[in-house]
Amino acid sequence: MACCGGSGSEGGSTSSAQPGAFSIAIWGDTPYGAAEAPAVPTLINQVNGSDVLYTIFVGDLQGSPRCDNAIFTDARDRFDSFARPMVYVPGDNEWTDCHVGGQDPIERLAHLRKVMFPSNQSFGKRTLTVQQQPQYPENSRWETQSVVFAGINVPGSNNNHIADINAEETGTPRGPAERRAAEAEYQAREEANRVWLHETFAAATQSGAPAVVIAMQADPGWDVAPASRAASGVDGFDRLLAAFVTESKAFAKPVVIMHGDSHQYRFDHPLLDPATGEPVPNVTRVESFGSPNVGWVEVTFDPGSPAFVSVVPHPVAGPAVGR
Repeated sequence: MACCGGSGSEGGSTSSAQPGAFSIAIWGDTPYGAAEAPAVPTLINQVNGSDVLYTIFVGDLQGSPRCDNAIFTDARDRFDSFARPMVYVPGDNEWTDCHVGGQDPIERLAHLRKVMFPSNQSFGKRTLTVQQQPQYPENSRWETQSVVFAGINVPGSNNNHIADINAEETGTPRGPAERRAAEAEYQAREEANRVWLHETFAAATQSGAPAVVIAMQADPGWDVAPASRAASGVDGFDRLLAAFVTESKAFAKPVVIMHGDSHQYRFDHPLLDPATGEPVPNVTRVESFGSPNVGWVEVTFDPGSPAFVSVVPHPVAGPAVGR
């Protein structure tokens, strides 16, 4: 399916895209509190004044244990103030971590799906039509100038994986029944995510797409060694990372993975091939800013360029701005 209509000509341009190329914006992990909230309208105005076709929010609508319905109402209002489409992928602070505040993450995920993904339309004053995965409407897929995009619900906090049902928890502990329910949710969604990823690469191969772009929230612990992954709390991403390696190598064209979670702007090649110990050369990672820094990243895709992807960071506010 085609992307959004229009050229995004409102306001001034920040894009350096060449003919045949196009740009999008990514942001996430903000606002975490009242100190960051005033910078968000500035971010939205900057994006609206750029030439990006649309925006993707890579998760974490807020930063406190508060998981009430208002966070979704507020987010919908923010997202709909974008002049062009705004695609949302969930983060852990919207549902996975809600047990810290005494709420049920499984119930919060069900509510999130109901209010944030009621149809196949994105947010924004102009919308983007996406495909949705049955039973997992937050998993999306669309196409822009033949490039295949997908959003996947992969949150931080180890992807909601509970390795030991009977382990002691600090803070607000969950009992075995709650932990068992969390692990069952993880197992089902993780399998669905890998199916969605495989179908995305299959669709791109069938259509002859020049590239695949994946958006998710979590930093999956790219550089954590296999022997340390469980202790480091990132083993909930192991099968997904293996799928990224398998699918990307078979596709053999540019793959871009965009995420948030660790709150640090980055543009690199962190996906390692276990067979060689070297980065998978056709995979590029773009990570957006995050609290306490508010900002967005302009990502330009150029199927005619050997590099395919380039970025321009746009910090808006925070301790690191101006350094």
